[in-house]
Amino acid sequence: MNTDHINYQQEIAQSTNEEKDHELSEKTEDAPKQHITSSTTIGINQIQDDYQTINQNTENNMDILTPIQRRERISTLLIIAIVALLTGIDYAIILPTAWGYINTFMQFHYGGFVMGMLLSVFALSGAIAGIILGYLNDTGMSLKRLVLFGIMFKIIGNILYFIGINIYIVVLSRLIAGIGMGLVPPLLAEISRRSTPKTRTQLLSKILACRQIGLLLGPCMTILLKQMNFKLLGIQVTMHNSPGLIMAILWIILAFLTVFFFFDLPLSATDRKSLANSMNDYSVNQAFKRACKICKKPVIIVLLITSFIAYFNQTALETTLTPFTNQQFNWHELEVSILFAVAGIEITLVYVVLHYVTKKCPDQSILLFGYILLSLACLIAVIILPFSEPGSHKYLPIFLVFVALDILALPLVVVTSTSLFTQQVSIDEQGIGQGIQRFIINVATVVGPLYAGGLLQSTWIMLCSMLFIVLFGTFLIFIIYRSFKSKHDEELSSLIRPVNESR
Repeated sequence: MNTDHINYQQEIAQSTNEEKDHELSEKTEDAPKQHITSSTTIGINQIQDDYQTINQNTENNMDILTPIQRRERISTLLIIAIVALLTGIDYAIILPTAWGYINTFMQFHYGGFVMGMLLSVFALSGAIAGIILGYLNDTGMSLKRLVLFGIMFKIIGNILYFIGINIYIVVLSRLIAGIGMGLVPPLLAEISRRSTPKTRTQLLSKILACRQIGLLLGPCMTILLKQMNFKLLGIQVTMHNSPGLIMAILWIILAFLTVFFFFDLPLSATDRKSLANSMNDYSVNQAFKRACKICKKPVIIVLLITSFIAYFNQTALETTLTPFTNQQFNWHELEVSILFAVAGIEITLVYVVLHYVTKKCPDQSILLFGYILLSLACLIAVIILPFSEPGSHKYLPIFLVFVALDILALPLVVVTSTSLFTQQVSIDEQGIGQGIQRFIINVATVVGPLYAGGLLQSTWIMLCSMLFIVLFGTFLIFIIYRSFKSKHDEELSSLIRPVNESR
């Protein structure tokens, strides 16, 4: 798919609207007051027609781009895709080996709690950093600088994880690396600004699919790292700490690529004026007021709740998976890595299918279907687990079905909830809006591992509670299903409504 037309669609539409508004103001400036209403209505209809014409003929308009501009667009999109890829690898290469790494420092009895802490501090720092960087992105700070800022923390965190003097350094390393995840909201906000509601889901599915490919490659790399056993600068390199070394090298390479191949989107005259106004208005108090304004809508509240539930479910499962399979099926790092690799393949295939499904099915329908699958997966686990005995492989196929259904539902929920959220938020608030959503998601990824880590010996109770909250999320989506409406449609209807009332 040619992604250039997505990047410039908003710019072309904006410039066309500026010309129409300028012509309209000249025509109505000296006109009698009774003609203003009809002229405004005609102007709005003309703008709507222009949007449709631009959407249909964007590929023809791409001839105005110079070869240099085309190369800059492609290279920037590739850097964003690589960032998504490395965030997936970073997570998946460490997760299967973290359990063994923790047990090299402490007894197995406390490993579950520390495993939860390891995932939670990563998510917590990412949640806070996401809101801050999203706020800075809305105030006009260079996205390139924000990306480099996040990459710097990724490098430092992974180096500390590799050194791993004690368990406190290991936990601190994930806390620092989590700050680097704060670059995700600005990148998602940028994608939202460069796309229309109709094309946004497809574009988001491509970027998020890159992360899922990283989740696939991570466990595969873990299998290769299993053979590592040598010394580097006096530090023993093993399969447990080598992920930190590998990821530090990859993030350093990406930092250099970002410096030379990432380009900020040039601002038009209207963008500069809007940016200047937002800079004047953007205090911490104003940012808080905007955040409260965004969160007042019932649809936004439901989307935040469903995002929280989905990621709580996912991270609780990830935290439990390694110790549970070790106790139940006598699995070790190799088997867990293979399971994550197969899961990555499944998720990647789901993203490919999702790209085509979103063209024919509304996002809210896909979101509801995803939650139905999650409910079914949790129900299977709750029914079967009491009959499973440690060391027995009798219910292994059913366990794999549970994991497969859970993983199948995840991309459906992740993509559609993000796309629907961006459609409910205005363009100039996408940065802080994404910061809010990622904050809620990261809070879920803090609570999920801690909750699951504390219930490793009571897995059935954990699964029952997960089933309850997933059913609650499904109920909320069903209740508010007909209330989903894009922000663009609301703004357009608000423009037309006073015209009709004045007649």
